[in-house]
Amino acid sequence: MKLKIMLLLVLAVGLLSGCGIVDKVNNSLNYVEEATNFINDTTRLAEQLPTLAGQAVTDPEARTTLKNELTGMKERIAKFNALQAPDFAKDVHKQLVGYNETLTKEINGYLEQINNGAIDWKAIENSQFIDTLNQVTQILDKVQRLTP
Repeated sequence: MKLKIMLLLVLAVGLLSGCGIVDKVNNSLNYVEEATNFINDTTRLAEQLPTLAGQAVTDPEARTTLKNELTGMKERIAKFNALQAPDFAKDVHKQLVGYNETLTKEINGYLEQINNGAIDWKAIENSQFIDTLNQVTQILDKVQRLTP
C-alpha cells in the first residue's frame, strides 16, 4: 500500500513539473510570435510611412489615416513593452524596448505636428524615426532564431 502511494506521489510530482515545462515552452513560443507580429507591424509602417506622410500634407483623409497609424503603433509599442520576455529573450526584448522608447518620442512629435496642421514629410522621411523603424525590422531574424 505504501509503495502504491509513493508511486502515485512520484507520478503526480512528475506530471506537475512537466506541466511547468509545457507552460514555459508555450510562453516562449507566444513571446516569439508576439515579437514577430510586432516587428512585422513595424515593417509595414516603415514601408507605408513616407508615402502616407507625403499624401498627408495635402489630403485630409491621408492625414487622418497617418494619425490613426501612428496612434495604433504607439498602442502596439506599449502593449509589446509590457510583455514578460522569457529569460532567453530578455536581451532582445530590452533592445526592442529601447528602440520603442525612441519611436514613441518620435510618434508623439508627429502627432503634435498633425494636430497643429504642420506636417513636414521630408523631415519624417529623413528622420531618426525611419532609421529606428528599420532597426526594429532588422531584429526579426534574431527573434526568429530565439530558442529556450
